[in-house]
Amino acid sequence: MRVAFPDTKKTYCFDAFPNIEKVSKIPSPVLIIHGTEDEVIDFSHGLALFERCPKAVEPLWVEGAGHNDIELYSQYLERLRRFINQDLSCPN
Repeated sequence: MRVAFPDTKKTYCFDAFPNIEKVSKIPSPVLIIHGTEDEVIDFSHGLALFERCPKAVEPLWVEGAGHNDIELYSQYLERLRRFINQDLSCPN
């Protein structure tokens, strides 16, 4: 919440998203997707999540995408499919 609204003095449990503090504890593969022109959450936050996530797979940085239009880019669905079909697949 404070990332999007830095002047916020206090956040509440229902709207606080301390992702950067929790991402290192995720035991499964993680796909980070972020638009390079996100006007709400700066792109640097997506990069920081990726850098701190030990289970991160190849991220998707969507050139020109903002905060709420990322699914309009063709590479979004392509990367999601690859994440599900390859990055999450278990070896036999």
